[in-house]
Parts: sequence; C-alpha cells; structure tokens
Amino acid sequence: MKPKIIHQEAMEFSFKAKQALEQGNYSNAFDLYIKAAKLESQVAEFYFDKPEFEPTRSFIIRSAAFLNMKAGLIDEAKKYIFFGLLNIKDDFIVNQLNNALELAVSLANMPSNKASREYNYINLLRQSSIFYILEPANRVFEHSVSLESIKNFSEDYLKSLKAYACSKLKKVLSITDDLELTCAKQIDKFINPLVTNSSYGSFKFAIANDFIAREGELKEVLDLKVNVIKNYHHEIFVNPLSDSDIDVIKSEYTEEEVNNIFRPLTKIKANNTPYKVGYYDTDFNKKYVNKILNRQRKRLLTIKSISQEDIGELESSIIHKRSTANGKIHQTTILKEQMKKFEFDYQTNQIEASDVAPIILSENVILNVLFNSEIGFTISFEDLRIECSGIEYNKTLTAFYNTFYRKAKELAKTSEKSEDELKDWIIVKKLIGNPDEL
Repeated sequence: MKPKIIHQEAMEFSFKAKQALEQGNYSNAFDLYIKAAKLESQVAEFYFDKPEFEPTRSFIIRSAAFLNMKAGLIDEAKKYIFFGLLNIKDDFIVNQLNNALELAVSLANMPSNKASREYNYINLLRQSSIFYILEPANRVFEHSVSLESIKNFSEDYLKSLKAYACSKLKKVLSITDDLELTCAKQIDKFINPLVTNSSYGSFKFAIANDFIAREGELKEVLDLKVNVIKNYHHEIFVNPLSDSDIDVIKSEYTEEEVNNIFRPLTKIKANNTPYKVGYYDTDFNKKYVNKILNRQRKRLLTIKSISQEDIGELESSIIHKRSTANGKIHQTTILKEQMKKFEFDYQTNQIEASDVAPIILSENVILNVLFNSEIGFTISFEDLRIECSGIEYNKTLTAFYNTFYRKAKELAKTSEKSEDELKDWIIVKKLIGNPDEL
C-alpha cells in the first residue's frame, strides 16, 4: 500500500466532487465523495497505529472524518472523529472534530444521500456566513442575553436587510414604484437568513442566505440572494457613517430607501440599547459596531414628525391594493381604527424643565417618540439614555425635560465620574454651552 498515492487519488475525487457541488449536481457530487471517502479511510486506518508520523496522521484522520461526512457515511465518520478526539493533540484539529461530531449527531439515522446533501448544504452556508455576537450592555446576568434582546435585534435587522435587498432588486429588475408590492413579495420569498451556527459566550451566531437556484428564478435574483447578507454587512451594517459615508449613501439610495434601511439600525445601534453587537472579521477578530448618534441620525434620516393636532387622534388603516391590466393601482380601505402603536420624531433646540428658565441647546436634537395604546407615550433621547413614559403627551414631554435637566445638573456637580458618566458629560457639554452653571 502506498498511502501517499491513495491520498492523492482521494483528493482528486474530492476536488471533482466540490466542482459538481458548486454546479448544483448533488447526485454526481455524492458519488464522487463516496469514492474519495473510501480511499481516504484506507489511508487513515494505515496511520492508526503509527503515532510517530505526526502531524501527517492527524491531518489524514481529520480528512477521513470530513470526507465521510460529505459522503453521508455518518457512522464511518464517527469512527475517525472519535479516534481523533482520543489521540490527536493539536487543539485546532480537535476543535474541528468536535464541530464535526455535533453535525454527525444531528445527521444520524438519515439515508446517506440525504445526510450528504444536508451536510454539504450547511457546510457551504457556513463558508459564506457572517458571524455575530450579542452581549448584554450591563452584565446584570453575567454574559447571558435575554430572549427579548435577541427578538428585538432580529426584527430590526430583518427590516433593514429586507429594505436593502428590495432597493437592490428594484435596480436589478428595473422595478417601478407601481410594482413595489411585487418587490416586497419577492424579498419575503428569498431573503430569509438561516442560522448556520450558534454557541454561548454571550450569544454567538452565524447567518447566511440560501444559495440554491429555485425553479424559475432569474440569474440576477440568484446573484442578489447569494451575496445579500455579505454585501449588506459590509456596505450597511458596519458602515461607520462618517459625513462622507452618509453623502455616498444618500447619493445611491432614495430618501425613502435610506429611511427604511437605516431607521431600524438606529434602534440596534442606539446608545441605550440593552445589548451591544459584535462581529468577526475575516481574520476572526472580534469588533463592535459603532453607535449611531443623534448627529448622524439628523444628517442621515428624514425627520418623521407629527403635528400637535394629530396627538390623541392616531389611526391605523388596512388598505387593499390591486393592479389593473393597464397598470393603474386601485385601493380600498377595509378597516380603520385607532392606532395601537406609532413612532415619530420630535426635533427641539431647547430644554423646558419646570420652574427653571429654558435651556437653549447649541444644536437641534431629535427625540424619539413611541405611542403605545397600552402605556401611552414614551419619549427618549438615546445618546444620554434618557426615557420617560406617560399617558398625556405634553406631561410626558415636560417629564422628559425635567429628567434631562436633572441629569445634566447631577453630572455637573459630580467630580469623580464613571466611564458612562464621562461619556454623558461630553455629550452634555456639546449641547449646553456652560453646563457647570447649572
């Protein structure tokens, strides 16, 4: 037996299998991976009792385990995984075998062809995945992240991602405003990020989008969906939003698109979010996304305002739209009711706290106002993590001003400030010309 020659033959079959897989030919890939796995298994068993041939032995054992996984031969794969875990000293290879064991357990009891297809599908998804981590902003429960935080992150992330994808799809397919509903349906159909990996420490997870060409799918749509998460991550999600970045964004997207893409991100990246978001770059170094501050929000987003007359008279409507043969849109209001939830912006350049003269700010700030029929109004200023809730709008706004004033005054008289207090103090000094006089 010449193990080197047999190993080379196995690698040739593996290379051809990978090519078949990339072309979508799963049946041919499956047959080729079986041939590769059987050859590599012979080589691995030759090295079982030859520890003096390290690190070659470890590499071959790992190769045999993964080729059997790719071939759907799960029981065979487990044999090499367990042998490797018991006998290999290399930490990196041991970690890889532990990951393989996790998948081997989940693919057990499947027919070989199905196990092979499933493994290769998830393996390709993982290769194109973006890795994120959610960490609690305040470690009340150590590194644990609440389910509520995961829910809020995923909802806002999806809103932003789908708005980005819809914008790209409209450009690719030259979709007009009249076909906006068609665009939204297409996006819901093929933009559906899949969780490809997860672990604790805080909450680490990886996501990728489906890459398989579906029946009747245009090549342009396939190209978009395959790369949508990576492109969104680099172009939008980790964008530092410098003034020049914002200028480029506003030149590439319409005003409505900018609002739809970035407004959800202002919640994910707000200063008062109960979690912080990290990601891993190509060298697997952990980095954190930058916060979106009030100054960037003002420059980037259109102020979503509401008049005083509208407060207390908010309504929601269900409208049915349909397109006629000549391209016109007909709409019918099916249901109109008092709105249960609504969000808008309030811009101000002064703080009008009770029993003190108004404080004129050096620049306008945008307050986020959320109306909820169950709790009333919630007014917040994320940069300073200030939030007030109440049933009546004007009383809630006054309570917010009072809280702002008290916080600024408290910071002014605190000589030894914590890290968070120092950050807040920098913001207060930018907004108030002489805060020490408070």
